[in-house]
Amino acid sequence: MRMGLLSELSVIGYDIFLQGENIRLQYQKPDTPPETARRLIDELKRCKAEAVNILKTSNTITPAEKTQPETNTKAVWPPDAHELINWFMELETPAEPFYLESHIYVHDPEKFFVSLRQEIAIGPASPRGRNGVLLHDLNILRKNLH
Repeated sequence: MRMGLLSELSVIGYDIFLQGENIRLQYQKPDTPPETARRLIDELKRCKAEAVNILKTSNTITPAEKTQPETNTKAVWPPDAHELINWFMELETPAEPFYLESHIYVHDPEKFFVSLRQEIAIGPASPRGRNGVLLHDLNILRKNLH
């Protein structure tokens, strides 16, 4: 199974859980799932057995946490970051390229937003989360796009 498949579905807005030996997906946002969801769900069907094993060991996959097998603990965003993260997760992806900062030009906003959402799903243990760059970028986005 491709690394990050369950996290991608979670970032899109799905709750993922087991019901017996079946994987259940519940879309949690008020709108309809994006077109990319169908491709990810099809991929999940192809590697169901491996996904079931992963879900059995971690129970659920949620955007704000990541199970760390080596320590069997969960890294979760601090409470003061939740409002900023929630704001971003509900934000529409801009259609046009934009400057994040004067020296950072985002050519492909959709790819950039998917990347940020994946890092949020990983949690504060992600490379950019550990050193504060992810939250810095989200703050800059809020100033520029709010």
